[in-house]
Amino acid sequence: MHYSVQIFTWTAREGVHQVGSVIEVDAPNPKAAAVSLLGLRLEDKGESSKLAVRVWRGEDAQKADCDYFFYH
Repeated sequence: MHYSVQIFTWTAREGVHQVGSVIEVDAPNPKAAAVSLLGLRLEDKGESSKLAVRVWRGEDAQKADCDYFFYH
């Protein structure tokens, strides 16, 4: 399947901001799309590394159901 991925980071001073531009990737599922970009582990709990991604299918990110993953 084809997914669009946005990478985000955050700091106390600057808040949340996008890193780079939207990346298009083919992957079997949203989590695989997120892992394939940076090769970093995604976990369900624990402290985040202040790096996250938003993954969706379709052309309009505002109307699509999105998955969010946090790198650890």
